[in-house]
Order: sequence, then C-alpha cells, then structure tokens
Amino acid sequence: MKKLKKITTAAAIVVMAICFYTFLLGNNVFAGKFSNDGMAWYFLAKGIYCSLTMYLLALVLEMLHARKDKS
Repeated sequence: MKKLKKITTAAAIVVMAICFYTFLLGNNVFAGKFSNDGMAWYFLAKGIYCSLTMYLLALVLEMLHARKDKS
C-alpha cells in the first residue's frame, strides 16, 4: 500500500505541475505580460482540485487497508 501512496503522490505532483504550467502559458507570463484569461484560471483550479483529490484518496485507501488488517 505504501507503493500506491508514492505513485499517487508523484502523479499528483505531475498533474499540478502541468496545470500550473498551462496557467502560466494561458496568461502570457512567459511573454513578459499578464493577461487575465478565465480558461487559464480554470486549469489552475482543476489542477489544485485533481492533485489534492488524488493525494487524499491515497490516504483514505491506506487508512481503510490498515483498518481492514486490524480486524
């Protein structure tokens, strides 16, 4: 179960990095200006939500597995 937590944590970090990069790219930060694009903010919010959900799901599954082993 520890392996699942490590893989899920790594996947959550990758998802967050991709969504954060998309946010920066969509707001033209790399071009030296900042344009407030709604779709870029959507990707940032989606990245935060998905990465946090993946991490918390791994924690819940780990706790359920530990509880099942005790009984």
